[in-house]
Amino acid sequence: MNKATVAPAPIGWRYIILLALLLGAQPVATDLYLPALPALARELGNPSLTMTAMMLSFGIAQLFWGPLSDRYGRKPILIIGALGFSFCGLIGATVDSMNSLVLARIAQGVSLAALIVCARATVRDLFAPIDGMRVLSKGLSGLGLIALLSPILGAALATFSPWRGAVGAIGVYGLVLLLWVVFGYRESRPTASAEASSLSHWQAMKQVARGPKFRAWTALATASYATLFCFLLSSAFVYINAFGFTPMQCGIVLALNCVFYIAGTYFCRFLLRRMAPHRALKFSSVFSLSSGWLILIVALIWQPMAWVMIVGQCLFAVGHGVAQPTAQAGAIADYPEHAGRAASMSGFVMMITAYLVGQLISPHLGDNAWPLIIAMAVGGTAVTLISWTCVQRAYAGE
Repeated sequence: MNKATVAPAPIGWRYIILLALLLGAQPVATDLYLPALPALARELGNPSLTMTAMMLSFGIAQLFWGPLSDRYGRKPILIIGALGFSFCGLIGATVDSMNSLVLARIAQGVSLAALIVCARATVRDLFAPIDGMRVLSKGLSGLGLIALLSPILGAALATFSPWRGAVGAIGVYGLVLLLWVVFGYRESRPTASAEASSLSHWQAMKQVARGPKFRAWTALATASYATLFCFLLSSAFVYINAFGFTPMQCGIVLALNCVFYIAGTYFCRFLLRRMAPHRALKFSSVFSLSSGWLILIVALIWQPMAWVMIVGQCLFAVGHGVAQPTAQAGAIADYPEHAGRAASMSGFVMMITAYLVGQLISPHLGDNAWPLIIAMAVGGTAVTLISWTCVQRAYAGE
């Protein structure tokens, strides 16, 4: 085994739970306050920038935290990230203007980047590539559970506190992470990784960026996540404003989507026990393709229907549950000595693309379901094309 893959810390369910909590910071930061977006819009103005600006800072900051975690270790970066994530959430709950809230969310995105980059990098620190995909799928199952509970809790908080309660709860989650990292996490970065990180920063970045598997898996993760981001950004407007759902009913729709995502992560492990990851994507991409085109065809023939959109989004969630573990682990698999850099570069591309898509779709949000319908059809098609072409070519000859 490569020296850089030797695990210096014990591996078990404690690690899986921590991995899930770290990865879960992302849906907590986005999903928990989704049911409160209409109330936030009424009080402070258009809230879409609170989501897209955070995604932009989250994406850019990953390029900063990745190399630092390779050089100085995962734990100090995790502590900084958890502390900042908590502080920004608690401060954000007290502001009185949209500009102040956006600034708090930008800073929270920077902190979130530290948590997510290190979480992904620890998987490569501790596991070989295929094992890493299975382990990451377990962590993402936990993320799915957190994402399942977040909109329900957010809807309940919106009933008593229009939006401040949800934003403050994000800060409380950060405190939990901070305590767990300080007292329950041992450094996972191997010594060999630190030595390799002393090489030229730009040479290491070029080495990662030139990898065909890195490019293919990053493209897949990006297409799948950007489509999901469209759903997250527009769901409250579509279901509450266009279809007349209550905030609680909207929260239930988001929770149902998470149930199918969790099922997708289990399906991922089922497939990986039986075939190579690039072959598994051929199966799962069928869910991604059928989801978008089901919604689009029904809307074109009849009209946008809530139940059809729910079914389509659940189908996409299954495919997303396979795509993300394989793609996120696959993108860093060939770079154990640069796991932080590879995770940060892949994450940067994912989040910047999501930000650009958010900028494209947010001006059209209101009481119209068509922006989400088109995004689902385009995104599902992109995921399928990448799965059947780029990913397969990256594994040609294996």
